[in-house]
Amino acid sequence: MTTISHASLVAMRFADGDVVGSSGTKWRRGLRRAGQWATVDDQHTSRSDHEIRAVLTSADTTYAPALPNVYQPLPGTSCATREALDALVFRPATGAVLYTASLNRTQSFLGNDHGVLRRNPTLLNLASVRASLQGTLARHQRASITYHRATGRLFARYAVADAALHTHVYVLTAS
Repeated sequence: MTTISHASLVAMRFADGDVVGSSGTKWRRGLRRAGQWATVDDQHTSRSDHEIRAVLTSADTTYAPALPNVYQPLPGTSCATREALDALVFRPATGAVLYTASLNRTQSFLGNDHGVLRRNPTLLNLASVRASLQGTLARHQRASITYHRATGRLFARYAVADAALHTHVYVLTAS
């Protein structure tokens, strides 16, 4: 998990599979019930999204988005052309946090089917999000790009020459 400013996560939508860590405790969304946050070791306590937003205000909080399974299609509506990317409306989002994950042959052989997050997420404005996705589509013609409006996320997946599969998760935010 990576440390990111709580201000960038204030108005984002969470998805089942997201993880928030604070003071040694890891909360997972959808662990026991969809839409609820729980810890592995506490069977009875659950938290709502609103309560987790309060947890995110502390300085030592970490956040990691849910990564899609590489053996399933990316969630959301396909944006396979430049025109489709230009037509996307991100309102009311004002920016995004880009999380990048990669999966190589060894990780796949060992059973990893989601990839490994890189340490430093990148804060982007909406123009940079659109430019990044258009650049990915231009460089990797077989890239898969989708927009999942319900969770406020964009996904991009492509393979590179060293047999690694890269997945970008853009978590839309509002300031």
